[in-house]
Amino acid sequence: MHFLSVSISALIFGATTVAAVADKLPKGATPLSADEVRLIYSGKTGVYNVSDVYYDPNGTTKGVFGKPKAKSTFKGTWTVKGNEHCMYNKSKGDPKTYTDCNAYWRAGNKVYSMWTVHYDGSKPDKVNDYWTGAAKQHKKGDLVSKKYAAMGGE
Repeated sequence: MHFLSVSISALIFGATTVAAVADKLPKGATPLSADEVRLIYSGKTGVYNVSDVYYDPNGTTKGVFGKPKAKSTFKGTWTVKGNEHCMYNKSKGDPKTYTDCNAYWRAGNKVYSMWTVHYDGSKPDKVNDYWTGAAKQHKKGDLVSKKYAAMGGE
């Protein structure tokens, strides 16, 4: 189970990356619309420190954990409500669903995000946990399915 916890936590940002570049939300920042948040994820692959996850436009996810060598797969769903994106994933063979959510704001030409729901239940720091690099981690297209299928992903 520790393996899955590490993979899910890294799906959105990678915990060490966020802590190293976290910031405060600027005064006057406004929430992104649901459509703007969907554009960050839909039809793209999140390329993270220890995992990759594809966000299918149909609302499903599939992912591979482990870099440089893939070690396990997971799948689930993703949704957007307001300015918050959430995903709900299960690792192959694990009945538990792990939830991670991120909310987004704009200040000037920068987009800020905050990891609002952690898979492990830990609480976010609503003052200092904002980050401007999340959107850059999402690459156009499905960069996961071949590895996922090769590993026996369902």
